[in-house]
Amino acid sequence: MKQSSAALPSIRLSALAALTVAVLAACGGGSGSSDSNSAGSSNNTGSQSGSPAASRKASFLPPASTVQSVAATGDPIADSVAYLNAMRHNVGYTTALSVDKGLTTSSQNHAVYLADNSILSHGETAGLPGFTGAYPGDRIDKQGSYSTWGEVTSAGDVRAFTDSLVGVRGLFDAPYHRVLMLDNFASMGVGSASSSTWQAFNIDFGNETSALSGTQVIAYPYPNETDVPTDWYVNEIPSPFASAPQYNQTYTGYPITIQGNMMSKLSSVSYTVTDSGGNAVACQLQTSANDTLLTNAAMCVPFKPLNSNATYTVHVVGVLTTFGANGTQNSSLDLTWSFTTKAASTTKVQKLNGGGVRPPAVL
Repeated sequence: MKQSSAALPSIRLSALAALTVAVLAACGGGSGSSDSNSAGSSNNTGSQSGSPAASRKASFLPPASTVQSVAATGDPIADSVAYLNAMRHNVGYTTALSVDKGLTTSSQNHAVYLADNSILSHGETAGLPGFTGAYPGDRIDKQGSYSTWGEVTSAGDVRAFTDSLVGVRGLFDAPYHRVLMLDNFASMGVGSASSSTWQAFNIDFGNETSALSGTQVIAYPYPNETDVPTDWYVNEIPSPFASAPQYNQTYTGYPITIQGNMMSKLSSVSYTVTDSGGNAVACQLQTSANDTLLTNAAMCVPFKPLNSNATYTVHVVGVLTTFGANGTQNSSLDLTWSFTTKAASTTKVQKLNGGGVRPPAVL
């Protein structure tokens, strides 16, 4: 697989927002992004000390009472729009991402470029087939005016795309990319293209909404979610295991993320995950304290796959800081929730398809 040196996701934000959402840079690389591909040092205990000083309390965006699910129909674009809006509905968003014509054009153009050149990259090189702009911002700005934008992309051996949901599912399962996909964007555009050997999938996002308030957070898996995958194949760039590379290209536990809106910061974060017997689950903890790519989010990735048909409880403590027109406001974060895993892993089955072909990488 060819790979660009720009191994980060892409985002452009207002000057204020650019200070608070470095995680979006972990998926492509627009203004406000970091050039570093290091995820910082590991923390096996799942906690980091700090001095939270908050006057308000953060709460969950209430998850939907009726869960939506999407089955593959063979159309990767329509299926991915439906899948992502279903995931966002389930965590509590009441308004779906609109499909934007300009973002769809920029996204499809980039997917064609990746497929034509059999690479995975947010950048494009002038002179190569399908070139439409060197950087995501160049390509997106040609299509319209967007106050914010983001990009996530996935590509790999065409045999790894075993159904029309593989691309979007792989991106959503990857924690850095999931955070961007659950951010309070307003619109999106999906692109998909393939050659005889290579397939590429891309989503561009644009503009933001006020759907997630300054005192609300989103967790995934969300409170009381069922049928949660037990494991995750670590094929994400950047990797949450940058400081523990032995876990790359292996199956770990399913990532657990928590995030505020794009105008917020999570700090002084402590994560505790326990099984139904009260036993602690060791995980790789990534927060703004040890990861320059994270600002409004934190993640805990268990080192080992979770048990099937099992209930896990998560406790997160920290401070949620919102930056806005009214200044800086802090909310104390002290939330506990549970989720239940599915009967069997699906990602391992995918890995075996096509004679051991690896799942597509995400960038």
